[in-house]
Amino acid sequence: MTLGKIFHLIHMTGDLPGLEAWYDDVFAVRRGWLDHNYLEWEQRDASLVTLADTVIEPLAPSFSVDGWDKYPLGRFYNKFGNHWHSIAWYCEDNGVVWKNLVDNNIRVLGTAGSSTDQPPAPDATLMTHPKDTITQLEMEPPRDFRNLDPRLKPDYDPLWWRDNHPLGLHGLAYTTVITKDLDRATRIYADVLGGTVLERSTSTLTGTQDVYVRVGEAVVQLSLPTESDTIAGRDMSANGEMHHAVSFRVEDLDVAEKYLASKGIKTETRNDDTILSQPDTTHGVPFRWTTRRIEGDTFS
Repeated sequence: MTLGKIFHLIHMTGDLPGLEAWYDDVFAVRRGWLDHNYLEWEQRDASLVTLADTVIEPLAPSFSVDGWDKYPLGRFYNKFGNHWHSIAWYCEDNGVVWKNLVDNNIRVLGTAGSSTDQPPAPDATLMTHPKDTITQLEMEPPRDFRNLDPRLKPDYDPLWWRDNHPLGLHGLAYTTVITKDLDRATRIYADVLGGTVLERSTSTLTGTQDVYVRVGEAVVQLSLPTESDTIAGRDMSANGEMHHAVSFRVEDLDVAEKYLASKGIKTETRNDDTILSQPDTTHGVPFRWTTRRIEGDTFS
């Protein structure tokens, strides 16, 4: 099956106004296609904010609505708190995607986490069961909503943040899913999702064994934590397998670190090409900043 551009990465929070203000202040994100939106069938409040080639969805359960904690997003928040939640891609044919997933014993979920074993309507969003794909994945087919995506407009410049913002940000380098079984994870993201393995390596910085897979127009880093006292190791110990971190490529690492520090974002550890920020200074989720480009990645 063919996946395309990443639709969005969900940043779950218990303080949506605070998180949205943080994205505005730190990154000067673009807005205007989904702002402060309440979705009844998910019992959630969210926005879509655009940063270079990437869309982040700051999201919180609708705490003011009775029963919010009975819905999947509410249950996720009560279990994990502030955390990266899921990865969403655009796809061109959700029927092909659905068949491929179910043929590979991956459960596909419908409205509010309900299971579905029937082919989807052409404009239906597909969501995988997180236990079957290590974290929840979303596939978004063509529909009118996609026309609002600023990245798909002819005048959109994803390199504005490299050339005009003090962070000097090129775009998404990769996003990380932590796993207990690299072979299984690689089978899912390469063989089932149609990805291409770009690199296998070990990182002393993150304390992980890694497989980088290009899935659609983005790179997913599959990581097996090998040390307990690292950001990845602590996340695995506390929360298990899941969407763990987001890494952006920057022009100059020292310049980026200085700017991040000016915004109260502290460095946990770094080497010559990558910074790991302290999650408690980035609204609870791991961010990384890197000058390294994964060999074979033609999109970042």
